[in-house]
Amino acid sequence: MKNIIILETQRLSLREFNLNDSEFIINLVNSPKWLEFIGDKDVKTTEDAINYLENGPIKSYKENGFGLWLVQLKGSNIPIGMCGLVNRETLQHIDIGFAMLPEYLGLGYGFEIASATMSYAKNNLNLDKVIAITDSNNIASIKLLNKIDLYFEKTLNLSENDSVLVFSPLNNKKELNEIDKLTTVFFDLFTNINGKIPDVKKIKDLFIANGMIISNTNGSPKIYNLKQFIIPREKMLKDGTLINFCENEISHKTEIFGNIAHRFSLYQKSGKLNGVDFESIGLKTIQFMKVNNEWKMSSVAWSDEK
Repeated sequence: MKNIIILETQRLSLREFNLNDSEFIINLVNSPKWLEFIGDKDVKTTEDAINYLENGPIKSYKENGFGLWLVQLKGSNIPIGMCGLVNRETLQHIDIGFAMLPEYLGLGYGFEIASATMSYAKNNLNLDKVIAITDSNNIASIKLLNKIDLYFEKTLNLSENDSVLVFSPLNNKKELNEIDKLTTVFFDLFTNINGKIPDVKKIKDLFIANGMIISNTNGSPKIYNLKQFIIPREKMLKDGTLINFCENEISHKTEIFGNIAHRFSLYQKSGKLNGVDFESIGLKTIQFMKVNNEWKMSSVAWSDEK
């Protein structure tokens, strides 16, 4: 039978299943992770595997133009797993699915082929949205879904005894823009270069009333409420202790769920402290919550490079 290639990556190729893949299917659907997180498909014989392929992936190719495809190593064409797109009656959108034989887990193959499949869905199939479902205990799958920019949306009961987590792409540009602006204002509050006089008290406008700020650079947390944080920093930035100070984000990642959000922020800062020039990088973790339809910070914690 002719192997129809769907796409290729650096190490892998994705092709349509055919009936010659029955032995591989028996191995894959009876592997430990499949049985634990997807369930027993009762595919034990060659006849079972042929029925699975005919009524699953092959049927989907004919009806939808896509389906679950076989993942194989380039060059050797050794089959190692499956990855593809599923059109389920129980879901509003097409979802991505993937599985690997045990000996090929932890080698980056899952991310490599899943990200390529997402690109194929968008650029070749013109699918405007692809989601995913997974078992709540399948931590490896959840981490991979986050890496391909799918994030927890809700819990869904597919049946009375089958509850799954639904992961979707972020679709809240307005919310992200507001959080971006809030974060930019926060970083800029402490700048005192080029004659700028910082107004650290404005931090109160950015936080909820009982907001918390934590420094944990040395592994011994220093915890401040807003008043405790403002007073010493205002003094340092105005009395010459800390001059030419500036800090800004290098990169960031923000996740939003309903009325709460979280941001990891890699940042750099520089200035002159007690007459000594310095420059360093660090990581801030920032929590937000929506209060009266407006985003506010609830806590900021950071650790600087030593």
